[in-house]
Amino acid sequence: MTEPTPGAPVPPSAPLPPSAPFPSGASDPNRPGSRAWVEQRYGRTADFSDRILPGIIDGLLSFAAALVPLVLGIICLIAGTPDRYDCGAYSYSTCEVPGSGSGALIGLGILLLFLTFVVSLAVVAWNRVWRVTKTGQSIGKKVTGLKIIDAETGGHPTLGSAALRELVHQFAGIISWIWMLIDDDDRTLADIVGKTHVIHADKS
Repeated sequence: MTEPTPGAPVPPSAPLPPSAPFPSGASDPNRPGSRAWVEQRYGRTADFSDRILPGIIDGLLSFAAALVPLVLGIICLIAGTPDRYDCGAYSYSTCEVPGSGSGALIGLGILLLFLTFVVSLAVVAWNRVWRVTKTGQSIGKKVTGLKIIDAETGGHPTLGSAALRELVHQFAGIISWIWMLIDDDDRTLADIVGKTHVIHADKS
């Protein structure tokens, strides 16, 4: 090996090739919880269009459960309202027909309207929180072959994670869904906060 001449300039060593940057707008396969990470381990993730139908099914389920007390409550309120007749000049005022109406029916109607909210909330808690912790699937997701998983472990979400996910879904609403369109990992805000992902699963 030739020794360099004293005082002679030392040629620069060849630079190491830089590591290739991760493509902008892509999901990092080395980041736990990312779409690429999940797909390498647990299965194909669901995109925006995949999640529309199960969302509609779950929403209709909650509405249908609340519809019965809602209709009964409205009927009770109408039946309990006193009859009225014109009792002023030029029909500018009305008076109650004595003996008509029922305070009990009005009270029952108000109670049933309150139950509408309670029943709807109970169905959401059972379908979109409790079922998710046990099976990873709401009714809508089971019908359409989707499953909610913990984004890092692939297991069922914990009760706290599922509940937090649903709270964000309920309060953020359409904003949570729109976020999925700009997120590199195809996750809604509810998924991000709850640390979950939605993947394709067997419908059986």
